[in-house]
Amino acid sequence: MSRFKFYLMFILAPLTFFLVFTACEKTIDEEVIQPIEMMVGQKSAAAVQVAVSNVNNVRAALMRYPAVTPSNEYPGDMDIFDYNSLRETLAQASLPADMAELMWDPAYGIIYRSDGYTFTFQIRALSGDRETITATVNGVSKN
Repeated sequence: MSRFKFYLMFILAPLTFFLVFTACEKTIDEEVIQPIEMMVGQKSAAAVQVAVSNVNNVRAALMRYPAVTPSNEYPGDMDIFDYNSLRETLAQASLPADMAELMWDPAYGIIYRSDGYTFTFQIRALSGDRETITATVNGVSKN
């Protein structure tokens, strides 16, 4: 009987040890998937912040525009109708050739409306969320 107990203990002890400690290990979801999802979320948030920062730069250039033009007005709707016309109109802003470098979605393009005394400038961030960012005379907002 004692030999049976010895063998039973010799087999069950490692098995119990294995079952207890493997139950404490993280799952593949905790170990791999959640960190990847978190990293993608952080990357998306960073892209939106870069897009907002670049919209702020364009807004600042638009705010300076009336001071350096003879009309003392913001550019009209016909002056800015796509990204290339924005680059030409706001040459002092030194915008890159490709709007994707600004983390703006090229497929969405830009939307610009102005009556000369106020303006609305809108883009979509090049991120997973595709957040819309709007600049006006009053400031910048995310939708």
